[in-house]
Parts: sequence; C-alpha cells; structure tokens
Amino acid sequence: MSLAGACLLLLGLVSLGAGGVLLAVHATKRDSSGYYASGSNPIATPTHAFVAEGLKVGNEGPGWLFRRGRLGSLRITATGSAEKPVFIGIAPRDRVAAYLGGVAYDEVSDLEFDPFSVTTRRHPGTVTPTRPSALPMWSASASGVGSQSLRWQVQGGDWAVVLMNADATPGVATNVGVGAKLGFLPWLGAALAVLGVGLGTGGAVMIVADRGRLRRVATGPETTATAFGRPSTP
Repeated sequence: MSLAGACLLLLGLVSLGAGGVLLAVHATKRDSSGYYASGSNPIATPTHAFVAEGLKVGNEGPGWLFRRGRLGSLRITATGSAEKPVFIGIAPRDRVAAYLGGVAYDEVSDLEFDPFSVTTRRHPGTVTPTRPSALPMWSASASGVGSQSLRWQVQGGDWAVVLMNADATPGVATNVGVGAKLGFLPWLGAALAVLGVGLGTGGAVMIVADRGRLRRVATGPETTATAFGRPSTP
C-alpha cells in the first residue's frame, strides 16, 4: 500500500469528520438569535466585581481578519435585581486594570460550560471604585434591572470583561450566560468537508494505482517465463 496515499486518506477522513462536526454544531447548537450559548447560571462573590482578562484578539494573523465584527460577536447576559442593578462591560485590559487598582475583585481564570463551573482567583483590596457607567472606556456595556445583555462585535485588541453591581457596591450575585455568534463557522465546516473529500479521493486513487503497479511487477516475470521459457519445437 502507498504510504503517501494512506496518509492522504487518513487526513481526508479527519478533515471530513471535523467539517461534519462543525456543520452539525452550527445546525443544532444555536439559540433563536443565532448564538452558541451556555445557558444562564448563578455566580456570586463578596468582592466588587468579576473580571475575565486575557481576551486577546489579533496578536497573530492578518490585521484585516480582526477588524470589528469580522470574527463574529460575543454576548454576555446577567440579571440585576431592584436592590442591586447589574453592570456588564468590556474595555481594554489596561484600562480595566487601572480602574480596579486597589479594588477587591475575583479574576475568572477558567470557565467551563458543560457542566458549568467558574474558577476564580481573589485580588484583595480596600479601594471603593466609582460607578462603572460614569467611565467612557467601555467598548460595549449594559446595565439595569432584570435581564441585561451585552453584545460586542469582536475586534483586535487586548480586552477584559467586567461584571459588577451598577452602583459599584460589593457583593455581586447574579445569573450569567455567555454566547458567541460565529458567522464563519459553517463556511469553515464546509471547507473542511470539501478538503476531506478531495484528500480522501486523492489518497484512494494513489492506493489503487500503487496496488496495480505492484500487481504488474509481481506478474511480469512469470509472464515472461511462460512466453519465452517454453521449449522450442525443432
């Protein structure tokens, strides 16, 4: 069997399988707004805020790919009460770090969706922050009573997401949900599927051709012996 053909066939099957999975996710895992969503889950902290840092976009790759909205959009939902209206905001990470300097908050270090779990690291502090809505640094934000939804078109930069009480008081307790709309996902799935078919077909052709060549090599000497090894007639 051709080693190159077998490798191409294997790569084709992997690519076809990955494309099929992406297309299945796109078809079955979106909500009515087209977002791949986690559902709403409770979180709480006695500090002033939850902060998810390290949302880096566009550190590698062509700049045009990371222009606003090219990669899709992010949606974060949270629920505020009449006593504690909620605030959600996304801003450059260095601006968030300056805003929360000396403030006690929980940094989200890991977020799992199935099952939902949040791992945090506590940053101690004694400073009381100003109301977040009074600051002009937010690229997108939402605040108020009841269900609030932040929608942010992904763009290049180093970002951080902040979830806190709208009045900046400590003791944040809410239900939070995370979703993403990825317009490129079905195209990527289709491209992988087509690539998989192409690679698999090429690999299969190489294997069949190699088997035919080996068969001809194996039968060639025997045919020669039959044709020319027959005793001649006087």
